[in-house]
Amino acid sequence: MRPILPGGKILVVDDNADMRDYLQRILSVRWSVEVANNGEQAVMSIINNPPDLVVTDMNMTGSDGLALLREIRANRNAIPVLMLTAQADEETTVKGLFEGADDFIVEPFGARELITRVVAQLEVSRIRQYNRQAVLASEERYCQLYENLQKKEEQLAYAQRAAGIGLWSYDLKTNTGFVTSEWRHLMGYPEEDEAWSFAKFLMCVHRDDQKRIKATHWKAVNSELGLDTEFRINHPEKGLQWILSRAQYIPPTENNDAARLLGYIMNITERKQFDEALRLSNERYNCLKMVTAAIVWTAAPDGRIIEDVPMWEAFTGQTPAEYKGYGWLNALHPNDRDSTLTLWIDALEIKHPIEVLFRLRLRDGTYQEMLAVGLPVFDVDGNVWEWVGTVTEVR
Repeated sequence: MRPILPGGKILVVDDNADMRDYLQRILSVRWSVEVANNGEQAVMSIINNPPDLVVTDMNMTGSDGLALLREIRANRNAIPVLMLTAQADEETTVKGLFEGADDFIVEPFGARELITRVVAQLEVSRIRQYNRQAVLASEERYCQLYENLQKKEEQLAYAQRAAGIGLWSYDLKTNTGFVTSEWRHLMGYPEEDEAWSFAKFLMCVHRDDQKRIKATHWKAVNSELGLDTEFRINHPEKGLQWILSRAQYIPPTENNDAARLLGYIMNITERKQFDEALRLSNERYNCLKMVTAAIVWTAAPDGRIIEDVPMWEAFTGQTPAEYKGYGWLNALHPNDRDSTLTLWIDALEIKHPIEVLFRLRLRDGTYQEMLAVGLPVFDVDGNVWEWVGTVTEVR
């Protein structure tokens, strides 16, 4: 079974050659990786060949990770930045987040944690890009529609329906507004009710959002800054829906036309549902890691345990130095070691899942029968990237 991971290009920035090589070796198996020795090289690489993710050490000589982060954000660059730090204190984290970091990973760390965080940042970046493109595409459609508003009202109505947006205008002098037929359709606003008012609009908004939307509206009216907000509505046919509303402040003209807000709305319910599904999926994964009673382990392609396995330590009392490599065999009953090792070597050779029963020596010296299950994880070329598995008690 091959892992399904988001693609992308990663820029690794570290002045430590060993750490730089370590990061490149892990990440290049699944992604295209470029490296930079310092912040100045990284900036040039970003300009010439923008990556999808930057992984940078926070504390480098010369231009450190924070300076690089400021340079990236100063250019309004939304590339996600994953920072490596040996300092796990709150002040360091807050400082990095304030400068615009997307995530932190505290050294020392394992390959699995690094890959998990990289995957998460690439996936979040993909969602953000999708949302930005959707909004930009909607804005472009809106501009095209508005140019023909006065000349082709009937064609405009069809175009709005196809684009999924509804136009509205609010006169700041008379406090009256105009909305298109598609706006009424998206909001569930009665077509037969010709008169439009902010009060009637507010009645369509979900009761928990009404106070916030009212404050947002009056701020836009009085500040000349426009409007950009999301809210829920109770659609008479579709039920609870999410709406995005954006508007631009249009100043008075020389012809004494009053200032107004000119904007549009669009239904973003599907995007909200996707975001919530992603959040729940991450939450479920985190909860499963916390509550599972199994010993979860990973091994190198050659079968060596190379990462810490805290639950194994809790069960057996072995330290990482004692169980890493093939040291875990010493915690098995002497009569079970050779047979278990034979099955493990066979599985490694044929790249096939393994199930094996053995007796495990616990902290108190007693033995408990355990079931170990392992599966190979393949890379895109069909080679074993790592082994993952569990060890559970047999009751």
